[in-house]
Amino acid sequence: MRLVDTLFRSGHLSDQGLVEAWQTGNRPAHLDQCELCLDRTVELTRWLDEVRHIAVAEADAAFPPERLAAQQAQILRRLEQLDRPARLIAFPNARPAQHDVAAGTHWHRWVVAAAAAGLIVGVLTDHVTMRLADHAQQAAALRRQAAATDASRASDDDLFSVDFAARPRFEALGPIDDMTPRASQVEPIKVSSNR
Repeated sequence: MRLVDTLFRSGHLSDQGLVEAWQTGNRPAHLDQCELCLDRTVELTRWLDEVRHIAVAEADAAFPPERLAAQQAQILRRLEQLDRPARLIAFPNARPAQHDVAAGTHWHRWVVAAAAAGLIVGVLTDHVTMRLADHAQQAAALRRQAAATDASRASDDDLFSVDFAARPRFEALGPIDDMTPRASQVEPIKVSSNR
């Protein structure tokens, strides 16, 4: 008897213990001494026997003798075929081996031609891209040079002729603005080279 049955069921067997006794046929000693567990075992045995008879009857109804005979015949045929060698099925559209070699060479030529065409397109694309990039760099250099030439032509007077009256004025920054010297008021620093 299990310890759980002894502690929690006052020594009586659980339903699981009764089912195990019915399945295995091993009767615990407690069943000979306890009428309550013996009555439960008899009821459980009757119920399980009834369920088994109902299941057998339903299986017999679902599988009539003709169907069982057909299944047995099919199983026997498969067992007989285990000793026989496997059959090879010939396909009607099979081509001779010589023709397959020629077809493989034909496709090989197409693959080589496609790879060569891809290489040529890649080289040409790279060449055109490099030429376009060179032209774009030359055009940018010419624009920078033209801008530098235009900037050098502007006189110093033009740089300092900004209309300060037209700029916005903020009242809170007024004292700082008054203390800051204007670019027209500052004399340029002359740098002498001692070389």
